[in-house]
Amino acid sequence: MKLRNSLQAKVFFFYSLVFVAITIMASVPAYLYLKKGIEKNALNNIDQTVATISGKLDTSWGEFNSISKQAYLSTGINGRTVIQYLELLAADGKSYDTYESGKAVDDFLGLIAAIYNDIHRISIVTAQNAVYLRPSVRQLANRPPDDPAELDAVRRSSGETLLRYRDKDYAANPDDVPVFVFSRLLNPKQNKIGVIEMQIEVAKLIPLEQLAAMPGSRLLVTAGDRVVYARADDRDGEATDGEAPDAADAAGQNEYAFRQTAPKSGLSVVLTVPRAVVFAKLDLFRNVAVATVVVLILFSVAVFYYLSRVLTQPLVKLKNAIDSIDLQDAQPKIDNKFRMNEIQKINFSFRNMNDRLQHSLEKIVRFRTLQLQSQFDTLQAQINPHFLFNMLGIIQASAESGQLEQVNMLSRNLSEFMRYSISMDSPTTTLDKEASFTAQYLELMKTRYMHLLEYEFDLDPDMLFIFVPKLILQPLVENAIKHGFGGNARPLRISVVGRLEGEWWELRVLDNGAGFSDEGLAAVNGKIESSLARLDADFEQIRLDLGGMGMVSTIVRMKLQFRHQFRYAIGNRPGGGAQIMLRGTFNG
Repeated sequence: MKLRNSLQAKVFFFYSLVFVAITIMASVPAYLYLKKGIEKNALNNIDQTVATISGKLDTSWGEFNSISKQAYLSTGINGRTVIQYLELLAADGKSYDTYESGKAVDDFLGLIAAIYNDIHRISIVTAQNAVYLRPSVRQLANRPPDDPAELDAVRRSSGETLLRYRDKDYAANPDDVPVFVFSRLLNPKQNKIGVIEMQIEVAKLIPLEQLAAMPGSRLLVTAGDRVVYARADDRDGEATDGEAPDAADAAGQNEYAFRQTAPKSGLSVVLTVPRAVVFAKLDLFRNVAVATVVVLILFSVAVFYYLSRVLTQPLVKLKNAIDSIDLQDAQPKIDNKFRMNEIQKINFSFRNMNDRLQHSLEKIVRFRTLQLQSQFDTLQAQINPHFLFNMLGIIQASAESGQLEQVNMLSRNLSEFMRYSISMDSPTTTLDKEASFTAQYLELMKTRYMHLLEYEFDLDPDMLFIFVPKLILQPLVENAIKHGFGGNARPLRISVVGRLEGEWWELRVLDNGAGFSDEGLAAVNGKIESSLARLDADFEQIRLDLGGMGMVSTIVRMKLQFRHQFRYAIGNRPGGGAQIMLRGTFNG
């Protein structure tokens, strides 16, 4: 019972059974699919072999018929055909015409042998048994073939093409190769002037090596009811007695019969192959597949057993180590008795996780503290008696002068300004809302400075939905108004420009005012750098007041939100005035 409920046993049996089930479910359909493909491919290969033999026989049959027609159509120098030359030779004279006729017949055969490279030998036997052939053989003239019965059978035919098999060429050496002989009687309806024969090696029409690789196979080539060629157990021969068997009759038990009939010649090719030979590759594939699956299953079971032991033994100690960890533990320790790299990595990861959690909580607390302080600074800086006195005085003056539309606008803007300033719903907002709030502030200030204050917003539409800390633009604009006039009577123009550059966004607050003095610029940059440097040290000592919320508050809060992806720059414009640049990334 204890073994059955142990984690090691459960892991071992579960994954072993799952793997065996998946292996069987995957291998059986794959085997059936591949089996069907291999069977089809094996049958198609043998059927293609039979079709190739039939096609070559049909092609040779057509070539021979074409050569026979040339004997009637092709003319020599003096305009005579081969048939006419043979008729002159039949006269059995010793004239110059007889010599010229013999040479013309010989040249015709030489031309045919040169054109058709697959011909083993082409010959013409006259009615007087004179033999003309190419390639020529010495001392063969006026000597008939070894088997006169074959020649007599052709002379008794009606001029159709006949196919025979010979174990060798009668005009060659005794060790010559076997050939197929295509024969035809010339001028059969008149004087039966001679017989034309074309010999082609059996190996050029039948793939003997391929058949030899099929033990127990039998090949038959038939012309009508006559068996022209038979091959069984690597032995060639000719069968002339009895009718040619049908493909179904030729195949015995556990054999496949393949049959092709040539469309032009009518020759039939029947090949019977034992089933074991046809599917020999399939049997080999099946045996290899079964052996592979069995070995894979056994190996996997052994691996799962070993892994279950290795993985489960450290789990109890790992659990105890995890239970002992709390957020204040600076360096949690996990026992790595088995010296496993994975356990060491987990130990390292836990330490990093603990550090990250502490750091994240500190950042959250600091950000919230800074946000609350900024909001109180906003109330102190913006909602002060002097600011409200100015705005209410302007509203009163406008009401007394009957400018009701301006009174409505000022009241609405002041209401929205105060609502946004003291809202504590979220420490962040979209750039679109921040720009709208800043525009309301500028509208309020414009009622005070009138034509001496101008402003514009030029923000890329794609960056309006970037989340930024609240109240980052208004302090910068307020600083520009406070220090920008500098006793200059010309209008102060403030521009807020936003652009996108790849993954980076950039905000610029520009004015054409007095700008920063060298001492003032150095003091501002020094205060900002000092505040940023103390973020991780004496955070509570950072003061965030530099005229209202000030630039320090804006930059510190932007740095906290965008971290290392935040850049800033404060300086003077080349043509006069101040500029403040804030830059960050979307994934900051």
